[in-house]
Amino acid sequence: MNSQKMIEHLCTVTQIANGNLKINVFVSDDKTARRKPFLNTKNELQIGFKASFLAEEPVKLKFNSIEDAIEDLIKEVVIFVKIFKEDKSRVVVHPFFGELDFEYWKKFQVKHFTHHFKQFDLI
Repeated sequence: MNSQKMIEHLCTVTQIANGNLKINVFVSDDKTARRKPFLNTKNELQIGFKASFLAEEPVKLKFNSIEDAIEDLIKEVVIFVKIFKEDKSRVVVHPFFGELDFEYWKKFQVKHFTHHFKQFDLI
């Protein structure tokens, strides 16, 4: 994964959080009960963790430049905050952690962004 692909990946996951990208997943209550508490910890996502819903083959770039990808990521984050602020009871299914409200999505996003920013020595 290069830096632009990483930014585009973060865009895609933020679209899922926004409810703007529907993925066909079901996370059982049993798995959610075991996985979701991780989001309340200071633990980071494991290096090498690969979500089962991601394609095995590299995804083609969506944007012509990393600047365009960054612009899209900023747009998606703004939408993320706006949508959840407008509907405080909103929940969106995360493909690994199950149904998450705004607070849990924020916790996941911090862990997810940190994970990838560390991969690229950005933090």
